[in-house]
Amino acid sequence: MNRKIILLVDDDCDDAEFFKWAMKGTEETFAVKFVNSGDAALNLLSELDALPDLILLDAGMPKMDGWELLKLIKLDLKFGNVPVIMMATSNGPKGIDEAHSLGAQAYIVKPSDFGALKLIMQQLCVGVQTNLKSTLESMHANLPENIYTFT
Repeated sequence: MNRKIILLVDDDCDDAEFFKWAMKGTEETFAVKFVNSGDAALNLLSELDALPDLILLDAGMPKMDGWELLKLIKLDLKFGNVPVIMMATSNGPKGIDEAHSLGAQAYIVKPSDFGALKLIMQQLCVGVQTNLKSTLESMHANLPENIYTFT
């Protein structure tokens, strides 16, 4: 069975480690690829034989921020249809609106609690395997201050 690929783009190594720990136990089903910059993400996307099933993208990165990377991803014919979830530490309306207008499937406020992060990642894994849109809608219903979905 082919493993599902999740690409995590985040310049914060501590956050990346939390995400990797939250994915522990899913190695048979998921391969998590991690890059720490927008340029590295574009390079990896262009080199991959199989596109990721989901991109988790940090909004606040230096040099090329997540917003610029999201624009470039959505404009690309090869990987423009890969679902992207923006992640940030704030639930400010400006970031949520920008994620929506640029074509992200959802906007997630990064939880500071590891248990909440693990639950979010487990639910995203289910969504990637089944129906991401309905999973995100369910997640929003349960965590309306942390997960914003766009239809």
